[in-house]
Amino acid sequence: MDSHSRRWRALRERLLAHLPQGPGTRVTFLRRIAAAALLVLAAVLAVQPSATTAPAEATVFVAERDLAPGRPLGPDDVTPRQVPAEHVPNGALTDSSQATGRVLAAATRAGEPLTDVRLVGPELTRLTSGDQGHVAVPVRLADPDVADLLHQGRRVDVVTTAESTSPDAGAVVAENVPVLAVGPSLDTAGEQGRLLVVAVPGDRAAQVAADALTHAVTVTLR
Repeated sequence: MDSHSRRWRALRERLLAHLPQGPGTRVTFLRRIAAAALLVLAAVLAVQPSATTAPAEATVFVAERDLAPGRPLGPDDVTPRQVPAEHVPNGALTDSSQATGRVLAAATRAGEPLTDVRLVGPELTRLTSGDQGHVAVPVRLADPDVADLLHQGRRVDVVTTAESTSPDAGAVVAENVPVLAVGPSLDTAGEQGRLLVVAVPGDRAAQVAADALTHAVTVTLR
């Protein structure tokens, strides 16, 4: 027997000498040690963060039903929903007051989260026009059927119509401007004509609005 084997045998004999003696006593002692080790392990795992902890959530407001564009939103058109915080889109509406009374710029599906660029306002104007200096201006179209050809982002020229009694009939009121929103059809808009919201340079906004009020206008498509 080599020296290594002799040392291992001597160490084993010392350990066995310290164990309680008697029938079944050693087994009981070892079981107690194992139980204590399991208790320590359970305590360590209890203070560690769980890998299955639920992710943080946030409240967003979504469309209660399919919504058509061009109409002001009411409190019954939106509903709160809890979603994982990491999935909340930029500009998401977090309070119903942010939507009530605002005009929806594009059709929205039920359950779709509403954001600031879904509504007619400064953010939509900036992103659609690509210019911080543009503002939204509403105009009413003399020919309501033209509105059916338009959609958000479509670029148009706003012109006075030949039906206008003004000597400047056919003049360009606003050139190459993007459409922000198209109003509802005439069955709900009344007899005044379809409303169109376009983004125009800020220094032209007052003149375009005035021309649209004093002249019959339509648009040509770009």
